[in-house]
Amino acid sequence: MTATLAELYENPINFTRLSSDELFALDYDDVAKLQLHHFQKRFEKLRPQLKALDRLAEDVDIESVTSFDDLASLGFPHTMYKSYASADVENRRYDRLTRWLQGFTTHNLSGVNLEGVETLDDWLDVLEASTPLRPSASSGTSGKISLFPRSTVEVPFFFEHFLRMYGPLRDMVASGNYPFICAYPARHGRHSMTLVFDLMKQHVYGGRDDMIITLGDGRTGASELWLAGKVRRADTLGEKLELTPREQLLAKRLAADAKDSAKRWDDFIERAVLAQKGKTVVYNGFWLQLFQIAQECASRGVKVEWAQDSAILAGGGTKGYTFPEDWMDTVQSVFPFQYPSQFREVYAMTETTALSLRCDEGHLHPLPWGIQHVADPETGLALPREGVQRGRMLVMDLLPSTYWSGTATGDDVTINWDGGCDCGRKGPYFLNSIKRLADTRGGDDKITCAKTPQAFERLEEYLTA
Repeated sequence: MTATLAELYENPINFTRLSSDELFALDYDDVAKLQLHHFQKRFEKLRPQLKALDRLAEDVDIESVTSFDDLASLGFPHTMYKSYASADVENRRYDRLTRWLQGFTTHNLSGVNLEGVETLDDWLDVLEASTPLRPSASSGTSGKISLFPRSTVEVPFFFEHFLRMYGPLRDMVASGNYPFICAYPARHGRHSMTLVFDLMKQHVYGGRDDMIITLGDGRTGASELWLAGKVRRADTLGEKLELTPREQLLAKRLAADAKDSAKRWDDFIERAVLAQKGKTVVYNGFWLQLFQIAQECASRGVKVEWAQDSAILAGGGTKGYTFPEDWMDTVQSVFPFQYPSQFREVYAMTETTALSLRCDEGHLHPLPWGIQHVADPETGLALPREGVQRGRMLVMDLLPSTYWSGTATGDDVTINWDGGCDCGRKGPYFLNSIKRLADTRGGDDKITCAKTPQAFERLEEYLTA
């Protein structure tokens, strides 16, 4: 065993000391042994400290991890981080929300003073001021925001995960010499993307805010994300929308901001496109945002003329949006970069920092500090780790130590376990055909536990009791 492997066995954080080329050159048999070793160690360490993990392990009768297949039973459903009771948010029962969140983190939340807390953002502010927790919120595309229990221990891993998205251009992005452009509608807030902006400002740009160009300069906090999810759910289900007086005031402010949409796009195109003509930039955003930029530029007769050595990253799926058939033609008519050769593309999610990087062959290769597995969506049983398998994506991030990162995602993936990609990278890879299971199963994404079908439902009941 080489010194490198010895260090990797000692602590999975040592994976982050290796370049992407070095990581993908590791023998996958060694990687699999390392992953199982740390999977076992994380379970042994965290089960006594996390109520949610202990309860689930007891319910599915797992005392120790013996194989990767155990992840099919021990992976929290991706919906678990939104399993709190909506009524507790509506009725400002932040004591109950605190007890719910305590089930997911090793940090002690019992001493948090909730006096005067009136909103979700008040609550999260108090948690951050009193504990190492740094929770991030999802955009609530399903109608209810997720609250992910990341802490100061894991924030550096999260930032490294972001920089790794750019592959060999990582050091260029981290140099601080080039403006960072993202068409996200807010500069500050609780979403993971706004956390990236703050980390870039602090660690890359030396505190300079002018190097970060976003569509909006305001704030999208948890309260705004919650309201947006609530409105989206009512629209989807055809329910009557009932807002509290506080939400009504917030809705009026958001409606006023929406009226300035055209002006915001004018300002963004001026700062991000016209003012950067011929310059090298760093761009990051979902495919939807890239398409929106292309549409707005096309409607104004503007082309994006960034320098050819710019770092362009896109991905993130459809985010519930139905693209027109010619959407990529619109993008290519505005941007001077050819897809796929000049675009960095990744498969990433909040639940794991072990993202997957697209190679020149169009395949997605996962970074080895994360475990990937596939389960049958019907039975919840793990599928064989050989040949080509399609099913529900299971992940386990080996870096976090204050929360359980095993997750049963909502993604429908196809993975080639035998590897052999023509790009030369070792190990298994995903086909770049990932969809949401809710889309491929007619809206049904009920997650079944491999050992006890009702285990996840009982866990949600336990956490909210």
